[in-house]
Amino acid sequence: MSKITKKILKSILLSSVMSLMHSSDAKAQNPFLPSFEPEDDDSDQVGEIKHRIYKNVVKISPTGRMSMVNGHRSHSSHRSHYSGGGGHSSHSSHYSSSHTSHYSSSSSSRSSSSSSSSRINGLYSVPTKTAADYSLGDRTIKSGIYGADVNKLAELLVSKYYLKRNSVTKKSGYTLYDANMSAAIKHFQRDAGLTPSGTVDNTTSIALQTWDESKTTIDLGFRDITEGTTGYDVSQLVKLLTAAGYAPESSKLEYKSGNAVFNSEVAMALKMFQAYNQLEVTGIPDTQTITKLKNFKK
Repeated sequence: MSKITKKILKSILLSSVMSLMHSSDAKAQNPFLPSFEPEDDDSDQVGEIKHRIYKNVVKISPTGRMSMVNGHRSHSSHRSHYSGGGGHSSHSSHYSSSHTSHYSSSSSSRSSSSSSSSRINGLYSVPTKTAADYSLGDRTIKSGIYGADVNKLAELLVSKYYLKRNSVTKKSGYTLYDANMSAAIKHFQRDAGLTPSGTVDNTTSIALQTWDESKTTIDLGFRDITEGTTGYDVSQLVKLLTAAGYAPESSKLEYKSGNAVFNSEVAMALKMFQAYNQLEVTGIPDTQTITKLKNFKK
Protein backbone atom coordinates (compact mmCIF):
# COMPACT_ATOMS: atom_id res chain seq x y z
CA MET A 1 0.00 0.00 0.00
CA SER A 2 1.45 3.42 -1.00
CA LYS A 3 1.96 6.28 1.39
CA ILE A 4 -0.68 8.38 -0.29
CA THR A 5 -3.23 5.57 0.09
CA LYS A 6 -2.41 5.23 3.76
CA LYS A 7 -2.84 8.95 4.26
CA ILE A 8 -6.18 8.97 2.48
CA LEU A 9 -7.45 6.16 4.71
CA LYS A 10 -6.28 8.04 7.77
CA SER A 11 -8.09 11.15 6.52
CA ILE A 12 -11.32 9.19 6.00
CA LEU A 13 -11.04 7.72 9.50
CA LEU A 14 -10.47 11.19 10.94
CA SER A 15 -13.45 12.60 9.06
CA SER A 16 -15.70 9.80 10.36
CA VAL A 17 -14.68 10.60 13.90
CA MET A 18 -15.25 14.28 13.35
CA SER A 19 -18.74 13.63 12.02
CA LEU A 20 -19.72 12.45 15.48
CA MET A 21 -18.62 15.68 17.15
CA HIS A 22 -21.15 18.38 18.01
CA SER A 23 -18.68 21.07 18.96
CA SER A 24 -15.29 22.34 17.84
CA ASP A 25 -13.76 21.54 21.20
CA ALA A 26 -14.71 17.83 21.09
CA LYS A 27 -11.18 16.91 20.24
CA ALA A 28 -9.84 18.94 23.12
CA GLN A 29 -12.23 17.12 25.48
CA ASN A 30 -11.29 13.72 24.12
CA PRO A 31 -7.57 13.07 24.23
CA PHE A 32 -8.06 9.66 22.51
CA LEU A 33 -8.94 11.14 19.13
CA PRO A 34 -6.07 10.43 16.68
CA SER A 35 -3.97 13.27 15.37
CA PHE A 36 -2.90 13.51 11.80
CA GLU A 37 0.08 15.36 10.47
CA PRO A 38 0.85 14.98 6.75
CA GLU A 39 4.34 14.52 5.56
CA ASP A 40 5.91 17.22 3.41
CA ASP A 41 6.01 15.23 0.20
CA ASP A 42 2.28 14.57 0.02
CA SER A 43 0.74 17.26 2.21
CA ASP A 44 -0.79 19.11 -0.73
CA GLN A 45 -2.56 16.03 -2.08
CA VAL A 46 -3.83 14.97 1.32
CA GLY A 47 -4.95 18.49 2.08
CA GLU A 48 -7.06 18.58 -1.05
CA ILE A 49 -8.71 15.28 -0.18
CA LYS A 50 -9.35 16.43 3.40
CA HIS A 51 -10.88 19.64 2.10
CA ARG A 52 -13.39 17.64 0.04
CA ILE A 53 -14.21 15.39 2.99
CA TYR A 54 -14.65 18.31 5.35
CA LYS A 55 -16.82 20.10 2.80
CA ASN A 56 -19.15 17.13 2.45
CA VAL A 57 -19.18 16.07 6.08
CA VAL A 58 -18.22 18.92 8.41
CA LYS A 59 -19.40 22.52 8.33
CA ILE A 60 -17.02 25.10 9.85
CA SER A 61 -18.50 28.41 10.99
CA PRO A 62 -16.58 31.76 10.83
CA THR A 63 -15.85 31.37 14.53
CA GLY A 64 -14.27 27.99 13.96
CA ARG A 65 -17.19 25.91 15.35
CA MET A 66 -17.67 22.61 13.51
CA SER A 67 -20.93 20.73 12.96
CA MET A 68 -22.02 17.77 10.83
CA VAL A 69 -23.67 18.50 7.51
CA ASN A 70 -25.08 15.21 6.16
CA GLY A 71 -25.35 13.61 9.58
CA HIS A 72 -27.14 16.66 11.02
CA ARG A 73 -29.57 16.84 8.14
CA SER A 74 -30.24 13.14 8.36
CA HIS A 75 -30.76 13.38 12.08
CA SER A 76 -33.13 16.32 11.68
CA SER A 77 -35.09 14.46 9.05
CA HIS A 78 -35.26 11.40 11.25
CA ARG A 79 -36.41 13.51 14.22
CA SER A 80 -38.99 15.25 12.04
CA HIS A 81 -40.31 11.89 10.94
CA TYR A 82 -40.96 10.93 14.51
CA SER A 83 -42.07 14.28 15.97
CA GLY A 84 -43.33 16.47 13.13
CA GLY A 85 -47.09 16.38 12.59
CA GLY A 86 -47.51 13.91 15.39
CA GLY A 87 -45.27 11.47 13.55
CA HIS A 88 -43.70 9.94 16.62
CA SER A 89 -47.03 9.54 18.36
CA SER A 90 -48.58 8.05 15.26
CA HIS A 91 -45.68 5.69 14.71
CA SER A 92 -45.67 4.65 18.34
CA SER A 93 -49.41 4.11 18.29
CA HIS A 94 -49.18 2.12 15.09
CA TYR A 95 -46.39 -0.02 16.46
CA SER A 96 -48.09 -0.56 19.78
CA SER A 97 -51.50 -1.38 18.35
CA SER A 98 -50.34 -3.49 15.45
CA HIS A 99 -47.72 -5.29 17.50
CA THR A 100 -50.13 -5.91 20.36
CA SER A 101 -52.88 -6.96 17.98
CA HIS A 102 -50.55 -9.28 16.14
CA TYR A 103 -49.23 -10.74 19.36
CA SER A 104 -52.70 -11.20 20.82
CA SER A 105 -53.99 -12.74 17.60
CA SER A 106 -51.02 -15.07 17.34
CA SER A 107 -51.25 -15.97 21.01
CA SER A 108 -54.97 -16.62 20.71
CA SER A 109 -54.44 -18.70 17.61
CA ARG A 110 -51.73 -20.73 19.30
CA SER A 111 -53.87 -21.22 22.38
CA SER A 112 -56.87 -22.29 20.31
CA SER A 113 -54.81 -24.66 18.23
CA SER A 114 -53.10 -26.26 21.20
CA SER A 115 -56.46 -26.99 22.88
CA SER A 116 -57.86 -28.90 19.89
CA SER A 117 -54.86 -30.38 18.16
CA SER A 118 -51.28 -31.48 18.67
CA ARG A 119 -48.17 -30.32 16.74
CA ILE A 120 -46.05 -32.97 15.05
CA ASN A 121 -42.98 -31.86 13.07
CA GLY A 122 -44.45 -28.37 12.79
CA LEU A 123 -47.80 -29.63 11.44
CA TYR A 124 -51.13 -29.73 13.27
CA SER A 125 -52.87 -33.06 13.56
CA VAL A 126 -56.07 -34.22 15.16
CA PRO A 127 -55.32 -35.68 18.61
CA THR A 128 -55.76 -39.41 19.08
CA LYS A 129 -59.03 -40.38 20.78
CA THR A 130 -58.99 -42.30 24.04
CA ALA A 131 -61.34 -45.17 24.92
CA ALA A 132 -63.63 -42.70 26.70
CA ASP A 133 -64.05 -40.48 23.63
CA TYR A 134 -65.80 -42.93 21.31
CA SER A 135 -69.55 -42.97 20.73
CA LEU A 136 -71.31 -45.92 19.13
CA GLY A 137 -70.94 -45.54 15.37
CA ASP A 138 -67.64 -43.63 15.46
CA ARG A 139 -65.62 -46.67 14.46
CA THR A 140 -65.96 -50.29 13.38
CA ILE A 141 -65.95 -52.52 16.44
CA LYS A 142 -64.29 -55.90 16.28
CA SER A 143 -62.49 -58.37 18.53
CA GLY A 144 -60.16 -56.80 21.10
CA ILE A 145 -61.65 -53.29 21.01
CA TYR A 146 -62.90 -51.68 24.22
CA GLY A 147 -64.25 -48.28 25.18
CA ALA A 148 -67.34 -46.18 25.85
CA ASP A 149 -68.89 -47.21 22.52
CA VAL A 150 -68.52 -50.90 23.42
CA ASN A 151 -70.21 -50.15 26.77
CA LYS A 152 -73.20 -48.77 24.86
CA LEU A 153 -73.20 -51.74 22.50
CA ALA A 154 -73.29 -54.20 25.41
CA GLU A 155 -76.26 -52.39 26.99
CA LEU A 156 -78.20 -52.60 23.73
CA LEU A 157 -77.42 -56.30 23.27
CA VAL A 158 -78.59 -57.03 26.81
CA SER A 159 -81.81 -55.01 26.41
CA LYS A 160 -82.57 -56.69 23.06
CA TYR A 161 -82.02 -60.18 24.55
CA TYR A 162 -78.89 -61.06 22.61
CA LEU A 163 -76.41 -60.99 25.49
CA LYS A 164 -76.50 -61.91 29.16
CA ARG A 165 -75.16 -59.26 31.48
CA ASN A 166 -73.04 -61.76 33.42
CA SER A 167 -71.19 -62.73 30.24
CA VAL A 168 -69.77 -59.21 29.71
CA THR A 169 -65.97 -58.91 30.01
CA LYS A 170 -64.20 -55.75 31.19
CA LYS A 171 -60.82 -54.24 30.26
CA SER A 172 -59.40 -51.04 31.75
CA GLY A 173 -62.84 -50.25 33.15
CA TYR A 174 -64.60 -50.60 29.78
CA THR A 175 -66.52 -53.42 28.10
CA LEU A 176 -64.31 -55.59 25.90
CA TYR A 177 -65.60 -56.81 22.55
CA ASP A 178 -64.91 -60.54 22.89
CA ALA A 179 -66.22 -63.85 21.50
CA ASN A 180 -69.46 -63.63 23.50
CA MET A 181 -70.30 -60.21 22.07
CA SER A 182 -69.31 -61.30 18.57
CA ALA A 183 -71.71 -64.29 18.78
CA ALA A 184 -74.48 -61.99 20.03
CA ILE A 185 -73.89 -59.58 17.13
CA LYS A 186 -73.98 -62.42 14.60
CA HIS A 187 -77.30 -63.54 16.11
CA PHE A 188 -78.70 -60.03 15.78
CA GLN A 189 -77.38 -59.60 12.23
CA ARG A 190 -79.18 -62.79 11.17
CA ASP A 191 -82.40 -61.57 12.76
CA ALA A 192 -82.06 -58.18 11.03
CA GLY A 193 -81.25 -59.66 7.62
CA LEU A 194 -77.66 -58.40 7.67
CA THR A 195 -74.49 -60.30 6.81
CA PRO A 196 -73.47 -62.11 10.04
CA SER A 197 -69.89 -60.79 10.05
CA GLY A 198 -69.55 -60.45 13.80
CA THR A 199 -68.15 -56.92 13.45
CA VAL A 200 -70.12 -53.76 14.20
CA ASP A 201 -70.10 -51.19 11.41
CA ASN A 202 -72.29 -48.07 11.24
CA THR A 203 -75.15 -49.96 9.54
CA THR A 204 -75.23 -52.59 12.27
CA SER A 205 -75.08 -50.07 15.12
CA ILE A 206 -77.97 -48.01 13.68
CA ALA A 207 -80.09 -51.12 13.09
CA LEU A 208 -79.48 -52.36 16.64
CA GLN A 209 -80.44 -49.02 18.21
CA THR A 210 -83.82 -49.04 16.43
CA TRP A 211 -84.45 -52.77 16.81
CA ASP A 212 -87.79 -54.00 18.22
CA GLU A 213 -86.86 -56.64 20.80
CA SER A 214 -90.13 -58.50 20.16
CA LYS A 215 -88.52 -59.63 16.89
CA THR A 216 -85.47 -61.09 18.63
CA THR A 217 -85.15 -64.84 18.18
CA ILE A 218 -84.34 -65.39 21.83
CA ASP A 219 -83.05 -68.86 22.56
CA LEU A 220 -85.07 -70.77 25.14
CA GLY A 221 -83.19 -70.60 28.42
CA PHE A 222 -81.53 -67.27 27.66
CA ARG A 223 -83.80 -65.42 30.08
CA ASP A 224 -86.23 -66.15 32.86
CA ILE A 225 -89.78 -66.72 31.65
CA THR A 226 -92.63 -65.71 33.92
CA GLU A 227 -96.38 -65.02 33.55
CA GLY A 228 -96.95 -62.59 30.65
CA THR A 229 -93.56 -63.04 29.00
CA THR A 230 -93.77 -63.11 25.23
CA GLY A 231 -91.21 -63.79 22.57
CA TYR A 232 -89.49 -66.28 20.35
CA ASP A 233 -88.37 -68.35 23.34
CA VAL A 234 -91.98 -68.79 24.54
CA SER A 235 -93.03 -69.92 21.06
CA GLN A 236 -90.10 -72.36 21.14
CA LEU A 237 -91.30 -73.69 24.51
CA VAL A 238 -94.79 -74.31 23.12
CA LYS A 239 -93.31 -76.20 20.16
CA LEU A 240 -91.18 -78.41 22.44
CA LEU A 241 -94.13 -79.21 24.71
CA THR A 242 -96.21 -80.09 21.65
CA ALA A 243 -93.43 -82.30 20.26
CA ALA A 244 -93.19 -84.08 23.65
CA GLY A 245 -96.95 -84.77 23.67
CA TYR A 246 -97.95 -82.10 26.17
CA ALA A 247 -99.36 -79.48 23.82
CA PRO A 248 -101.33 -76.63 25.42
CA GLU A 249 -104.90 -76.25 24.17
CA SER A 250 -104.59 -74.18 21.02
CA SER A 251 -107.79 -72.21 21.64
CA LYS A 252 -106.37 -70.93 24.91
CA LEU A 253 -103.00 -69.82 23.50
CA GLU A 254 -102.26 -66.11 23.18
CA TYR A 255 -99.93 -64.36 20.72
CA LYS A 256 -98.28 -60.98 20.57
CA SER A 257 -96.28 -59.69 17.63
CA GLY A 258 -96.39 -63.17 16.16
CA ASN A 259 -94.94 -64.84 19.28
CA ALA A 260 -96.65 -66.91 21.97
CA VAL A 261 -97.39 -65.45 25.39
CA PHE A 262 -96.54 -67.46 28.50
CA ASN A 263 -99.97 -67.68 30.11
CA SER A 264 -101.70 -70.11 32.53
CA GLU A 265 -102.43 -72.62 29.74
CA VAL A 266 -98.74 -72.94 28.81
CA ALA A 267 -97.80 -73.12 32.50
CA MET A 268 -100.28 -75.99 33.06
CA ALA A 269 -98.86 -77.96 30.12
CA LEU A 270 -95.36 -77.45 31.51
CA LYS A 271 -96.43 -78.74 34.96
CA MET A 272 -97.79 -81.91 33.40
CA PHE A 273 -94.49 -82.48 31.60
CA GLN A 274 -92.49 -81.95 34.82
CA ALA A 275 -94.73 -84.31 36.78
CA TYR A 276 -94.45 -87.13 34.26
CA ASN A 277 -90.68 -86.77 34.06
CA GLN A 278 -89.92 -86.71 37.79
CA LEU A 279 -88.97 -83.02 37.80
CA GLU A 280 -89.88 -80.43 40.39
CA VAL A 281 -93.36 -79.23 39.45
CA THR A 282 -93.07 -75.45 39.36
CA GLY A 283 -94.66 -74.50 36.05
CA ILE A 284 -91.48 -72.48 35.35
CA PRO A 285 -89.12 -73.41 32.49
CA ASP A 286 -85.92 -73.71 34.54
CA THR A 287 -82.64 -75.02 33.16
CA GLN A 288 -83.28 -78.65 34.14
CA THR A 289 -86.76 -78.67 32.57
CA ILE A 290 -85.56 -77.02 29.34
CA THR A 291 -82.66 -79.48 29.03
CA LYS A 292 -85.09 -82.39 29.44
CA LEU A 293 -87.47 -80.90 26.85
CA LYS A 294 -84.71 -80.37 24.26
CA ASN A 295 -83.46 -83.94 24.67
CA PHE A 296 -86.87 -85.64 25.08
CA LYS A 297 -87.52 -88.79 23.15
CA LYS A 298 -90.92 -90.49 23.12
